[in-house]
Amino acid sequence: MLRKNKILLPGSSQKTPGIHALYGFLSVSVLFLTACSTTQLQTTVPPGNVENGRHLEAPANQSEAPEDNAIPEVVETLPLISVPEPVAEPDLYSVSVMDVPVRDLLFRVARDANINIDIHPAISGQVSLNAIDQSIPQILERLSQQINIRWTFDDSDNVLVEPDLPYWQIYEIDYVNVTRSAETSTDIATSITTGGGGNNSTANLSQNSNYDFWTSLTNNIISLLSEISTGGENIDLSNSVVPNRESGLLNIRATGRQHREVQSFLSLVQNRSLSQVLIEATVVEVNLSDNYQSGVDWNAIINNSDLDINFGQNLLGANLNAAPTNELIISGNDTTGESVDATVRLLSQFGDLRVLSSPRIMALNNQPAMLRVVDNRVYFTIDVTPATVGANGNITSPATYTSNLETVPVGFVMTVTPQISDDDQVTLNVRPTISRIVRFVNDPNPVLAQEGVISQIPEIQVREMESVMKVFSGDIAVLGGLMQDTLDNTNAGLPGASRLPGIGSLFSYREDSASKTELIIFIRPVVINQASLEGDLDRYRNYLPENGLSNSGS
Repeated sequence: MLRKNKILLPGSSQKTPGIHALYGFLSVSVLFLTACSTTQLQTTVPPGNVENGRHLEAPANQSEAPEDNAIPEVVETLPLISVPEPVAEPDLYSVSVMDVPVRDLLFRVARDANINIDIHPAISGQVSLNAIDQSIPQILERLSQQINIRWTFDDSDNVLVEPDLPYWQIYEIDYVNVTRSAETSTDIATSITTGGGGNNSTANLSQNSNYDFWTSLTNNIISLLSEISTGGENIDLSNSVVPNRESGLLNIRATGRQHREVQSFLSLVQNRSLSQVLIEATVVEVNLSDNYQSGVDWNAIINNSDLDINFGQNLLGANLNAAPTNELIISGNDTTGESVDATVRLLSQFGDLRVLSSPRIMALNNQPAMLRVVDNRVYFTIDVTPATVGANGNITSPATYTSNLETVPVGFVMTVTPQISDDDQVTLNVRPTISRIVRFVNDPNPVLAQEGVISQIPEIQVREMESVMKVFSGDIAVLGGLMQDTLDNTNAGLPGASRLPGIGSLFSYREDSASKTELIIFIRPVVINQASLEGDLDRYRNYLPENGLSNSGS
């Protein structure tokens, strides 16, 4: 039933006794001849070299060795690498049984394999097994698939076989204890009213994302335990998973089979959830020249560049009032950012360039990140309570003024959510927003005008888009097509004379200038496998102090 496979090594066969006798006779003869012989060492010295007993002195006509003949330096040899010890191959066995008691099979296997085994009294059942050239752990693992058993080796290599009952095991989960929620919304509404009727149009695009890693992980493990539980019974397993978020531990009560499934699931979850990506963004505004008032000619860049560029077009963005946006992917797996600089330089042929922002941020897999480079501009709104006048015309209570502090962010804001695949492809959900103050308008509240109060409210221009794209790590995604027209009016003249009625225009001049700009955004994700200066962040070493960050405050 149990057969142990043995391997016969070459050269292990026995030698013939006659050969051993011959070897012994030759050895004795050699020793005898050696003992009877006498060896005398004679030294032959050339004539003329034995004077004063200095027989090792060089001849007189031989030139002496030069004094500057330096002794060669000692060559350092590398230490010898020790030969690795051979790995012991486990003994292999073959078992072929049909419908036999598992206790009898375990005892027979342990006896033939010459190992100690302890079997729990509750172990019972019939098994059928056909194992060819397998080790003892492999045979026990296959038996555990048929019978509800759990086996372990102790420090003395004794095998303990017991029922696979649930037990507690602690798992370390390296993840921050935080719950995040992200919400983005874009509302566009138009209203036209004529007479008694009206026409209203509304467009809305919103996204909601909730991120609670620990709650999601706990629910996933409970579902996993319920699927692989034995018997198919509907058992409440909510108390079998106890997370401790503050210490990053997860205590699970399950059988050995369930623990193996949980371990495999947790390893995959941690590898995927802890993947991170470095996101670099560069926002460029191109003041288009007269020859390119229709926008940047990307075909010219593709034809005149050595970069691998793929062109696409997004006809519908988040901002429905904006022009269609262009999307490009610049390939090359660039790790130094030179592709971004080269592409920005290529844009100079279309007009004057101005880099608005170049932020960088690290983000975990499927976790939203925000790039925010803004100025919070302050303005005030004024509430006026008119004075109260009595019946006799006297003011019973004076007017009150209340100012409210308001802020509006002006600058660049971008939210991005990356998803990293196994082949280093990054799916990005990107939403960049550029805002600026166009002008200030007065609050038309008649109460303010009646009281002679001027309250200026800023008028904000917002340019934004939203896109979902997939790029490889190191490639550059380019978003463009956000264009705007700017009209600048400049009035100048002689002080006082330029304001005279009728003839003031003779002492002043007015200059009107129009320009068109296009906003282009470069986004480059880089998957970070080793977040250290010796790894993927090596190119940022030059930005650190020479003595390191620890001595920067001294």
